[in-house]
Amino acid sequence: MPPKAAIEGKWKGPDGKLIKVEPLSDEDRRTLVRWIDLGCPIDLDYNPAKPNQRGKGWMLDDNRPVLTITEPAAGPNSTLNRILIGVHDYYTGLDMDSFQVTADFPLQDIPTGQNLAPKFQHLSQGVYELKLTTPITQLKGQLKVSIKDNEGNLSEIVRDFSVSRNVATK
Repeated sequence: MPPKAAIEGKWKGPDGKLIKVEPLSDEDRRTLVRWIDLGCPIDLDYNPAKPNQRGKGWMLDDNRPVLTITEPAAGPNSTLNRILIGVHDYYTGLDMDSFQVTADFPLQDIPTGQNLAPKFQHLSQGVYELKLTTPITQLKGQLKVSIKDNEGNLSEIVRDFSVSRNVATK
């Protein structure tokens, strides 16, 4: 901030002449204080006339969506009747067009590696299920699940599992 003497016009420059500068505005002072105190970005692109349009500073969504695979469990399973996935995003919401589920085995007449997401049914908020027409009783496989939020943050899970009739149920 300018020294008090410079604001009063009593500050001498390197050439010996007096210098007078304008004081910082209240907004400029607050900006500097926030920057120093919080170390956070200042949202200079926020437009109060358009409150629904977020800026990148204070309002930036830098958290990935929450993603979980409930069924099948990692490791051994006694049977596979369905694939159950949970998704949620705390801020900008989910980009459901980016929802991808692939398997390294054919499933429900869908070839290996193809996106299974369109086959999932929405059960409740954030819960998606793919019921299998025929339960799987013998398999060693891998599922890859991914989703983005509306900010573009990506969450991915790779689930290795096996299915065998010889596995005891819990």
